[in-house]
Amino acid sequence: MSSPSAANPQIHYVVELQDSGLDVRLTLNDIEIARGTQAESKMSQQKVNGWLTFGPNELVLQAGLSDPTQTKVPLDLKCLLFRGPHGRQPEESEALARYAERDKARLPAGAMQVVWSTKFASDPYYGPWRWENGLPVALDPPTFLGASMVIGSVIASLNSHNTNELVRLFRVHIDENSRALGTKVERIEAQLAGWCTSWTISPPRQVVPEEYSMVVEGSQRLLRIDRKDGKPVFTANPDTPGSGPLRIYLAKLAEGLTIVR
Repeated sequence: MSSPSAANPQIHYVVELQDSGLDVRLTLNDIEIARGTQAESKMSQQKVNGWLTFGPNELVLQAGLSDPTQTKVPLDLKCLLFRGPHGRQPEESEALARYAERDKARLPAGAMQVVWSTKFASDPYYGPWRWENGLPVALDPPTFLGASMVIGSVIASLNSHNTNELVRLFRVHIDENSRALGTKVERIEAQLAGWCTSWTISPPRQVVPEEYSMVVEGSQRLLRIDRKDGKPVFTANPDTPGSGPLRIYLAKLAEGLTIVR
């Protein structure tokens, strides 16, 4: 496998998902990258370089009809995997792997089941990623406490407009996303600085773990965190809209639970 260079420009792996009238869940290497419900239509494209590992990478699509009596007609489910240079929109015929189905009879009624999976190698390979060699994560009181402390530390740095501290907390995320996406470190740091300076200071409030959904993924090496109310993770006051990412991932590294994505 090769590494990116001047002669070998940044290559992006992109996963596209289209669905209508189905419950769906798409994972890459045991990491959820997309989810949709029967009541909504969804079309998403995601660059996934940062989740690709050295060995075989596995993309798994699950689908189901939680309420077959409310099925939209026609159903539509399509998943495409692309590989190509940055800035070019490939044709569907160029997909590395493709799944498409519109026949209700071929899709599972009831709970979601695996309807398609594919394995592929990453070339170029932009890792290794620190989360791959992290310690296993368990959903236990120390993890909940550690995750709450990370969230609280980010909110505190935003409230104090402490850009240096915010950048420190996101250091692994910055460095690895720069490598995965071919984005300059300085640009990502500038985006964080802009977020920090525009943050509206809110009264101090203790992080309440019950307000968050925490799920272990990535072969027990990642902790996925979302707010249950759908607001950004670093919402200081649930009565306000908040700002920043809707989802973060922590890994248990030598320095403790750390933001990696």
